[in-house]
Amino acid sequence: MVNTRKLEQLLKRSGRSAVTGTGQPVTAPLRRGLALSGGPAQRYDVAPRVDTAATDTLNDAAWENLAPLARDKDTDKAARLFNQQARDPALAKLFDVLRTQLIQTFRKRGLRSLGITSPHAGAGTSFTTAGLLASFARRADLHVVGLDLHFADPGLHRYFEAVPNGPILPAIRGDIPVETHLQRAYPTLALGLNRPDPESIQTGAAFPAEDFTDMMQDILGFMGPDFVVCDMPPLLEGDVALNLLPGIDAVLIVSDSRRTSASDIAACERVLQDQAEFLGVVMNRDATPQRGR
Repeated sequence: MVNTRKLEQLLKRSGRSAVTGTGQPVTAPLRRGLALSGGPAQRYDVAPRVDTAATDTLNDAAWENLAPLARDKDTDKAARLFNQQARDPALAKLFDVLRTQLIQTFRKRGLRSLGITSPHAGAGTSFTTAGLLASFARRADLHVVGLDLHFADPGLHRYFEAVPNGPILPAIRGDIPVETHLQRAYPTLALGLNRPDPESIQTGAAFPAEDFTDMMQDILGFMGPDFVVCDMPPLLEGDVALNLLPGIDAVLIVSDSRRTSASDIAACERVLQDQAEFLGVVMNRDATPQRGR
């Protein structure tokens, strides 16, 4: 088993490439430097992904080194019941159709990252993201990373009945390596869950847009996933979602059939113009009261 952390350290110290068992040189993906003593991170350009046996070896090792998903034994009864209902085969088929449509669109257009957002809070973005990630997990040939980017009240962990590693903000800012924050939920699904912290609440999760873009480059270059799916804050409430858009290729809007208006969708389209590809609207018709998003 290749330990990529040790391999990276060796490569950085020696300034050389490693060699695989086939005799082919392996160059570690360029990573952004981590912030030291709270100082600003030194950034590097991440080279485009090249599908080679050597790159696949490093990516596979990175996945193997992820910590397993920490299950929450104290998940409340209401959440467990809701999750059981969400596993209904009829609902799973709907998510499978959405998954297949996205795969076809992403491959055709050369996209790799998806943001799932809504005009306003409460439309069901976390439920939609969780259902889609579970659908991706049923495809053993695809590696997918899911990120919870709600800072004040994250909810993605509830749908996986899991305990977040901590706030995701340090990974965005480059204070910690992103792979130390990720957890492996299934063999081909890694999750970057989120936990609110006083700093993110007080500052409104303020961070330069470049920080999130750098983290996404780290994930795509070092982990080599086929897709990254992001559960995003509302697009029309505050500027947090706007800070995330430069690192996102395409966006899906989740519409609450009870509250979302046509003018809300039009406003989202205007925000997304020249920022990210607008793929369409997912109508959430579930009348069940939901916690979080």
